[in-house]
Amino acid sequence: MRRPTRRTVHNAIARRRPLRLALVIFCGLVLCACQPGAASSRSSASTTPKVSGWDELAQAAKREGTLAVYGATATELRRVLSGFEQAFPGIKVDGTFLDSAEQISRITRERSAGRYIADVVINGSTIPLTLKGAGALQPLKPALMLPEVLDESAWLQRRLWFEDSAEPYTTLSFQGLLITPLYVNTSQAKASQFSSYWDVLDPKWKGKIVSNDIRRPGPGGVPARFIYKQPGLGASWFERVYSEMNVTLSSDQRQMVDWLAQGRFALALFIAETDATVARNQGLPVAPVPLDQFKEGGPIGPGPGSLGLLDHAPHPNAAKLFVNWLLSREGQLTWQRETHYPSLRTDIPKEGLLEEYVPKPGREYADGGSEEYSKLTATVFNELISKALEKA
Repeated sequence: MRRPTRRTVHNAIARRRPLRLALVIFCGLVLCACQPGAASSRSSASTTPKVSGWDELAQAAKREGTLAVYGATATELRRVLSGFEQAFPGIKVDGTFLDSAEQISRITRERSAGRYIADVVINGSTIPLTLKGAGALQPLKPALMLPEVLDESAWLQRRLWFEDSAEPYTTLSFQGLLITPLYVNTSQAKASQFSSYWDVLDPKWKGKIVSNDIRRPGPGGVPARFIYKQPGLGASWFERVYSEMNVTLSSDQRQMVDWLAQGRFALALFIAETDATVARNQGLPVAPVPLDQFKEGGPIGPGPGSLGLLDHAPHPNAAKLFVNWLLSREGQLTWQRETHYPSLRTDIPKEGLLEEYVPKPGREYADGGSEEYSKLTATVFNELISKALEKA
């Protein structure tokens, strides 16, 4: 028999390659088709632990088809809501994004006109607690059904962070970050220069401070309440700062951050950490004074990470489904990934977050989102700061 030449063998292999390639592709397709969920989109069944009634709730929510969320203006919230839509195809989220004062006014006007549009509100705890006072919220705890949500050991300080001072419990914080009252322009001041809240009264900062107007609900409320209630600070701190330091007030968060970054002001008080973080990420000379640096201590706050369920919700099943998803490990991973702020869930890694915002193990922080603190915004700061400005 004639031995095959090298060219003959090469040609035979070449002829077999298309057949082998076709077989490999075919087998791969068969294996992929056998994988769970390969031919279907992501669903709640593949990401959420089974619990009695969960599938029925998801189906009822899909029949409603819509979820109406009134939330803070942060663009990150929009991406979180998109994560819910991906987890539960067939449910569309209608988001209404307003600042704190506008959100309260909008919901109040709608309800006065007999229009019940919102299902869920997400913002700082002052907003749902204010709506609670107006009788607009329903108790939240009965809506919680996932074991991983109700497991208090999975949350910071081993508790669910209800902010109500008494039943019914309507307002729950799921985000907890250290909110400093003070940011600096790093070309004009160093964060290390401040070890006490009183250090902002150094005469060299006179006329170089811009402040959020905390007489309105919104950013800065948590650290402001802490300062007011803290022995050794209190009302006198506000009286002196706003009467002696020639402070410029504004309610435009982006403008204040721009002014700080441009060097028009060296210090900024009570500005939104969200806008300040955007500036930092862009490499602008804006930095927080770490809260742990103040000898008087500091508060942990929810930022825009508190929620409440509106009564007479038009989509009650979708609202219940969303609340449980958001508070689950999956939902909180989504929230933390999109916002870059720490969840109060302790079973979620905090790597990649800004260290200044993450509560430190073993440290005690005041709960600046609680109803006890929240009531101070409307009852105290308006008169206190107005009088200080008049004196100035």
